[in-house]
Amino acid sequence: MIMVLSAVALTSCENYPEGVPSFFSSEYRIVGAWQVSHTYLNGEEIDSTDYVAYSPTTYYYMYADHVMSLTGIHNGELRQSSFATYILDPKAKTIDFNFSFFGKRYVFTANIMRLSRKEFFIEFDDEYGDHWRLELFSRSSY
Repeated sequence: MIMVLSAVALTSCENYPEGVPSFFSSEYRIVGAWQVSHTYLNGEEIDSTDYVAYSPTTYYYMYADHVMSLTGIHNGELRQSSFATYILDPKAKTIDFNFSFFGKRYVFTANIMRLSRKEFFIEFDDEYGDHWRLELFSRSSY
């Protein structure tokens, strides 16, 4: 009986990343404050970029109703996004972003490489063919 219950419990879990079961849905895990801690451009780690949304120290605040906001510093200015949404697709393991930040418009779909209550890693290619990897870590207290 215990084996049957264990099998049912584990098969109902989502796997983010592969093979790591979680009893929390991806929609639940993504809600909170996230800080970009590591940014990689074409495989090289960078510590600054003109794309402020991808810069280390930028914060993404994800809310349950597909609304988000970003806060970042660039050239000594602290700003918050004026418009920002996301759509999470747990089956495809992707997330669609649509926001304006520091005068730039960002619209892209990222592959979710890892999503736990503490880590949120995404990868995507921009319109110029550059490959980005952002490693965000939770700044929420649970």
